[in-house]
Amino acid sequence: MDNLRDSRDGEHVRVAIVDDSTFFRYQLRTRLTARGWRVVASLASGEEALSQVPLINPDLVMMDVIMPGMGGMAAVRELRKTWTGTIFMMSAHTEQGVRATWGAIDAGADDFLAKPDVDRTLDDMVDQLMARFHPRVPSRPKLAPASRTAPDLRSRGLRALVIGASTGGPKALSYLFETLEGTPQIPILIVQHMPGGFTRSFAERLGDLLGSPVVEAPPDGTPVALSGAPIVVAAGGKHLRVSASSCWCEAGERRHGVIPSVDVTLLDAVKVFGGNLGVLILTGMGEDGAEGSLKAHQQGATVVVESPDSALVWGMPGAAAGVGAADAVWPLAEIAAWVQGVMR
Repeated sequence: MDNLRDSRDGEHVRVAIVDDSTFFRYQLRTRLTARGWRVVASLASGEEALSQVPLINPDLVMMDVIMPGMGGMAAVRELRKTWTGTIFMMSAHTEQGVRATWGAIDAGADDFLAKPDVDRTLDDMVDQLMARFHPRVPSRPKLAPASRTAPDLRSRGLRALVIGASTGGPKALSYLFETLEGTPQIPILIVQHMPGGFTRSFAERLGDLLGSPVVEAPPDGTPVALSGAPIVVAAGGKHLRVSASSCWCEAGERRHGVIPSVDVTLLDAVKVFGGNLGVLILTGMGEDGAEGSLKAHQQGATVVVESPDSALVWGMPGAAAGVGAADAVWPLAEIAAWVQGVMR
């Protein structure tokens, strides 16, 4: 994806919209243009996307999941045979839409956005896009001082693991859980920036890939006991709080513009587990998780961040590494081997 331009060089982000609704395409185009982005294609079908996207080569394709004819999942699968740019799916909050979204991620989409419904407006969707997409620069950022190979990096003996992710996280976490084997011996708490209504199915998806239960923290605040070493996904739109005995969802203010926030969960977890905490920061835009990772590192916890070699966006992991919190900066394949050790 090195063909993407950095918006800081003065060029507008170039977007292709793929949706069968003419009205929706017009409304989305209007809002993106008002934000300074440039819509270079407005396409009505997956078939049009296949013929036009490789020629136009936009910075970002925003593609509807459910369309007549060739749907979004099939279009992504075909596009990925020739085109490696960034694709965000646009998903309706329906059972069919959610199921098709995960299929599109499997087919090669990088992330998704929830389409407007009774609880979220088109402006909300565009706000989320602005918060989660940033063009990648052609050159790799310099890594902060951290070990790329740390054979003695602790994985055994930890009492809990917190994983934070944002843009590209659904794909990265799916890969991670598909490669793991067995059941965890410690709680694993996952904070993925994701809208409400999608996290339950996302937890189920991770559980299917792992072959072991993964649960969404109940949005109503019902606590999940940590004594059974659960794998828990924070509910969309709620913070995941942690005590010595349980974790639970809680309403609150956005932190770094997002909810759930990795920092909220990490700052709780550091107080509970101290140096016996493991922290993993995966791909994502912004700096959520950097403060909590630094606190954890200062308490002797083990902090691993994803390297730019595999991260779709080296924002969150780069921020954690940049403040000196990282004990290791690894690509996803090496991270998977480390997490396997943590689970034992």
